[in-house]
Amino acid sequence: MVDTVTECESFFENKINSMLVTTSWIDELKDLLGMEAVSQIWGEVPAWYMWLSDAHGVYRLQLEAAMNEENNPVNKQGCFSIKCYPFDSTTVFDTFSYEEQVLSRGRFFDDTHTPRFEDMQKIPDSLFIVAAMEYRVNQDDTMACLTLESLETLRWVYPEETVQHFDLIGKSRCYRKGEIGRSVPGWQLGYPVFDRLIGMYAYYSKARPVRVRITRSPGFEYVHTGDRTFACLDAPEIHRLAASVFFASPSCPDRRIGLNEPNVLEPEKEPGQVEILLDRTFPCGHLHHSETMAFLPTVEGAPVNPLWWSLAETAYASNLASTCGCH
Repeated sequence: MVDTVTECESFFENKINSMLVTTSWIDELKDLLGMEAVSQIWGEVPAWYMWLSDAHGVYRLQLEAAMNEENNPVNKQGCFSIKCYPFDSTTVFDTFSYEEQVLSRGRFFDDTHTPRFEDMQKIPDSLFIVAAMEYRVNQDDTMACLTLESLETLRWVYPEETVQHFDLIGKSRCYRKGEIGRSVPGWQLGYPVFDRLIGMYAYYSKARPVRVRITRSPGFEYVHTGDRTFACLDAPEIHRLAASVFFASPSCPDRRIGLNEPNVLEPEKEPGQVEILLDRTFPCGHLHHSETMAFLPTVEGAPVNPLWWSLAETAYASNLASTCGCH
């Protein structure tokens, strides 16, 4: 039976809510994951703010689309965007665009360093994006895969001398020919959120990773074409990175990778230009000490965190105090 879009959206919203609320109730878990607070954003689209320890800014996770998979309709697929609202005291702040910097320092943000509720819809969707995440799950929710994708550098280039007008902030800026207007380390900023979500998923679902896969492929840059529009053009010096963590719950009848029938753990056919940096399976569902050492040094700034396995076996007592709130 194929779910409706609304049913798929509700499924992913409830999953993320449950993961975040469960984490917010347990101080020991928050400390392990470096989660200071979470807050659901009340609105038409499921979204959440996340405050992480030692982070470059405040993060927003938002569900952009939810559907049944085209090639296997019994599986659900949720597509999320990850935004970072940078602190002006961090080294990455100057890598964000002029408009992003002015917005985050001005009246459009409140004391939590997130957009004011009344101004959220005014801020263009293209701003503050650092990564995307996909969450896939099979029919009976016994197998799942979470994938992070981003570019090493999210770069905006102005090929011609341009005067860019920013109506929202009432300012203009002149860009020289060839000037870079944004050069954000997307992968570096997106991965900490992904790491925490993987840990939360393992704890909440009591499922262990059975496969970890990291790939690298040719990237691109955004070239200004007029007003607020940009075109994607190949950029050989920029790579696109993707990290996938596959889970199988204890109740999964078959934990093997690569079953004959399609499922969320089935490896997809990769085009020739994709380089596999890491592809490890864990048939027993455990990360052994020797395997932990084999992951060092980390791949492309993507540490394989032993907590992803250990948290699935951990049980904490709830503190009955949630840091969740409305915003």
